[in-house]
Amino acid sequence: MSILQRSPRKTGRNDDTPEWADAALRLLLADQRSEETRRAYRRDIDAFFTWAGEPRTPETIAWLCTRDHSELAALLNGYKASLLERHLAPATVNRRLAALRSLLRFARRLGAPCPDPAGLVASERQAAYRDTAGPPFAALARLLEAVDTSDTIGKRDRAILRLFAENALRRGEICRCDVRDFEPEARRLLIRGKGQAGQRVPITLSTATVAAICDYLEARPSPDDPSAEGTPLFLSHSRGATASEGRLTGNGIWRIVDGYTRAVLGRHFGCHALRHASITAALDATEGNLRAVQRLSRHADIRTVARYDDNRRDMQGELTDTLSELLRRPPERNSGESGE
Repeated sequence: MSILQRSPRKTGRNDDTPEWADAALRLLLADQRSEETRRAYRRDIDAFFTWAGEPRTPETIAWLCTRDHSELAALLNGYKASLLERHLAPATVNRRLAALRSLLRFARRLGAPCPDPAGLVASERQAAYRDTAGPPFAALARLLEAVDTSDTIGKRDRAILRLFAENALRRGEICRCDVRDFEPEARRLLIRGKGQAGQRVPITLSTATVAAICDYLEARPSPDDPSAEGTPLFLSHSRGATASEGRLTGNGIWRIVDGYTRAVLGRHFGCHALRHASITAALDATEGNLRAVQRLSRHADIRTVARYDDNRRDMQGELTDTLSELLRRPPERNSGESGE
């Protein structure tokens, strides 16, 4: 028997599923700016209902949103405990709880009798430190050298790897690009940044990256109307196929990077690790110019770039070595010491 079935139901509950039960999830997903965030929220909500032993349906959503304060708090805290027992990262635990809070909040706005979810379950504390280690930047040059550009797929992969290495793009920013966003004469690409799915932000490309993208576009099947909105810049292709298979997804880009890093570097590096390598190399090249590198990385908060700089320089390690050196020096006696 599932947790939902075991829990006591409210007396007088209407067995007809209210309209807000279906509308709450649709409004929650529509409120998110990027498709990646919508998919993540949908997965996180589904994960809760899987844990509870019920499929996610309007009926089970309605049941969840009609619990009283104590029952709902017990349910969410039990779910949080199960996530912690699986040793999931605090960020993952908090994201899954945030998805449930958002669902309850939207249902509440639409008339569900659920309590305010803000105080039902506490988030996990997260350390401010974040690992920004990626492969050495020279490894990115090795990846580019290993690309076989004799076919369309290789030409595409070379262009994508260059965007990671030279512009520190996120994979979501790459897969959302359309052909109309690429302006080769101006050496410009319009991207939809993190949390800015509807706003196109211009970035400047190197001449080598412009040439790589042009080489790929010439090799791939020509779109009917390159200027049309929704014509993808990068397509999914199968080896030996002459036709495209639609927009290359974020998962597709992940598989491309995974394949090259395992084959060339001997271990897996994800897309964000390539971004880390690019940002760290930019800090090295500019001697720690945080403002300039923030323009490259497009981080909203310069303190995030500062963490890259701190990790790059390992200031804590430098101070530890300094203190160790001080310990090796003979102690100096103060003039007031007795000498005993």
